[in-house]
Order: sequence, then C-alpha cells, then structure tokens
Amino acid sequence: MLIVGESLNATIPSVKQAVIDHDAEKIKALARRQAECGAHMLDVNAAVPGRSEPDDLVWMVQTVQSATDLPLVLDSSNPEAIEAALRVYRGDAPILSSITGEMTGGHARLLALAVEHRCGLVGMCMDASGISSDAAVRFAVAEKLFERARSAGLKPENLYIDPLVLAIATDFGAGMTFLNVLRLIKERLPGVRTISGLSNISFGMPQRRLLNQTFVAMQAAFGMDAFLVDVRDQKLMATLIAARALTGQDEWGMEYLKAYRSGKLGEK
Repeated sequence: MLIVGESLNATIPSVKQAVIDHDAEKIKALARRQAECGAHMLDVNAAVPGRSEPDDLVWMVQTVQSATDLPLVLDSSNPEAIEAALRVYRGDAPILSSITGEMTGGHARLLALAVEHRCGLVGMCMDASGISSDAAVRFAVAEKLFERARSAGLKPENLYIDPLVLAIATDFGAGMTFLNVLRLIKERLPGVRTISGLSNISFGMPQRRLLNQTFVAMQAAFGMDAFLVDVRDQKLMATLIAARALTGQDEWGMEYLKAYRSGKLGEK
C-alpha cells in the first residue's frame, strides 16, 4: 500500500501563493510535515495560470527534494513541465500524472517519458466523452490505457490506473461504481497497479471525514494499491494503518503495533 501526500498542490490557495512568491520555507515545511505524518511519496503540482509551469515545477521539485528524500509524483498535464522536472529530479523513480484514454499528443509524450525514465504513470479512466457512470464503460478505458502502455513498452507494474472518484452527493451510486471498476481492473489487468484520490467522494456532504475514512477502508478491501490523501489527517492515516493489517499487508501486525505504541492510532 503506497500512501501519497496530496498537499503540495497549487490548486490549494496557500500553496499557490507559495509558488507565486517562491516561498521555499513554506514548501519545505509542508514537505517535511507530510514525511513526518507517514507519506511514502509526495505529489507536487505547480500549475498557476499565467505563469511558466516548467520553471515553477523545476523550482518546486528542487525545493521539496532539499527538504526530504521521499520520491515524488510529478503532477502536471504539461509535457514540457514534466520533462524539465525530470532533468533536475534525483532519487527513486517518480510517478508521472497523468494521461487519459484520449491519448492526445501531450499524453503520448508523457507515456514516452515514463518509458524512457522507467517510472510510474497514472492513467485516468476517462476519455473525450468524459467520465462514465457505467463501470463497464469506465473499465473499457482502463483496458485501452493498458494496451497502449504495454505497446509503448511500459511495464504493467509502472501503470497506475485511477478509476476516478465522483461525489455521492450528485450520484448516489458513485461509490459502488468506483469499487466495481477497481474490481474489474484487479481481475482482468494482471500486474497493473491502481491509484486513487479520496476527497471527491464526500463533496457536498456533512461529516466528510467520516465518509472519507470509510471509503478508504473499502478501497483497501478491494485491493487499491496507492492512495492520494491528506496524510495530516490522523484518523484517516490510522484507518489506512488498520487496513494494512486487516488485508494481510502488515506481517503479524507489527506496523500496527508500532503505530499504537507511538500514539498514531489516537487515544489508547
């Protein structure tokens, strides 16, 4: 189970301002905090309208990597920004995010970069028609992504397919659709990994953290490989630690016991 810290993202107003100001201390502090909270990787997104994303992403990667050795998810739909970031990136292989079933010229370039640099690549279950509410249609996009990635030379284990989380406030069946897509990927696309965000599921609903915690446990039971989450949410992280133990990914519950003794599971 791979846990990716989601908080270094320029769609968040405070991070956006830090990117604009090139406030290195703020970015480094947020990187260190997520590492302390148990992230295995950090997502970095520096896309601010009206600015040079390649320059900002290079700055952000260098700033984050001066604060932590955690590998990164390079989060940009701009191939020029990804290519520039890869030139300065160091350490364990990153994950590139992301392509869709449309496979436009930019997406093809991202796929080629993932093959060239032997790194991970996120593929989202959507295409020119959008995100289907039909699990079979969404899985068909996953199959297309799998075949194109394999044909390009990307190893199956380097493809991370995102079934895409939608809000239950606007589609009460969105949770089960997601889980059915995840099940089909696990059953029919051998070796492929899966990744998911989380917070969209609870958008527009009260007690959002309750829904998020419950849904992350359900995803774990269906075999989700990687989670993009706010690692500063202690209850959510405790749920993930418990889920690892309950799904046989924590031998003899040693990580669970260690987390308990250190107070990471909440009140004793």
